Amino acid sequence: MRGAVIIALAACSAACSAPAPTLPSAPAAPPPPALLVRPSGGADPISVGTDAPELVDATGCASCHAAISAEWARSRHALAWTNGIFQREYQAQPRPWCVNCHAPMPVQQAGLAAGDHALADQGVSCATCHVRRGRIVAARTSPGSPHDPIVDPTFGSPAFCADCHQFTFPVLSRDGEVERMTRHPMQDTVGSFLRGPYAAEPAGCLTCHGSAQNHAYGGGHDPGMLEAALDVAWCRRGDQLEVTITNTGAGHAVPTGDVHRHMNLRVWRSSVPEALYEGFLGRRFAPDDDGGKVTTWDSTLAPGKAQRHVVAIAALGEPDDPAEPINLALDYVFIADEFPRPHDAPDEPAATSVVRQRAAPDAIAPCTSPPAR
Repeated sequence: MRGAVIIALAACSAACSAPAPTLPSAPAAPPPPALLVRPSGGADPISVGTDAPELVDATGCASCHAAISAEWARSRHALAWTNGIFQREYQAQPRPWCVNCHAPMPVQQAGLAAGDHALADQGVSCATCHVRRGRIVAARTSPGSPHDPIVDPTFGSPAFCADCHQFTFPVLSRDGEVERMTRHPMQDTVGSFLRGPYAAEPAGCLTCHGSAQNHAYGGGHDPGMLEAALDVAWCRRGDQLEVTITNTGAGHAVPTGDVHRHMNLRVWRSSVPEALYEGFLGRRFAPDDDGGKVTTWDSTLAPGKAQRHVVAIAALGEPDDPAEPINLALDYVFIADEFPRPHDAPDEPAATSVVRQRAAPDAIAPCTSPPAR
């Protein structure tokens, strides 16, 4: 982490025009789980091999696994179908392919077709991960367990997570069904992790995303996770500010996941907002001849990497009071439009603050690192 390579970036608005780096055409594919039940990319639902309520209804698990169930119920997995961000996108484009990761079991999808949302509303529930071929799946057998589990050493590994967190762009039919998968990464979270510093950790993704019961799966919606992942520092060098954002904690690129996720860095003075400096951390895409989309811009932060933004204080406008404080903000945005119109806004925040700072120019500490080249 400490040997971060620091790169200098100019301001990049939402319409980035800087030349793009050369990027790999496909993510690093993890080895498939032993109990692979569908093609890569979520082209099909996740077959668990049963419709038995005691296995597919998460409410039944709580009687023996109360603490685990309670932690899962507060997770984004449990909200996979009902969360406002997904529902906003799905209502606009109700594609079956999307359902295969947000209410992935056939019994959930059958319920939706019949107008019964009870199981779908459980999102990525217990059975989604823990049931295959009508039996409980585990990485190992626990003495005294009432279950007769299928033992799968890959259970809970990054390869298991890749089923919904690592895939290329699909080519969809008019009905939203997958015709084929392309070669360009749409989500590269697991691939990025496997190229990162924690790839060999025995706990895999739970190295960072673990919790008391290992079912909270905190991520971009968890302020504590964002604080642990990113360091934001600013200093003054003569008549310039230097803002450095470093991925100090995450084992994969930040931001990651959905193509719309990005971060906006803003530096401004309140009395002259029109002189706002804005930096964009995210990805941009263009159509490719294979029917997918190729990444044309990637300013996300790989593990241990940093970006240094140099801002001329004079470029922030000329306030009446030269000592007027300067504002700094870094926001993590979950959707394409950070400030959606009320009629199109999700019923949860579209963005979250990573850091907010405000200081007079003379109160900002002088830079001690070498200047950016």
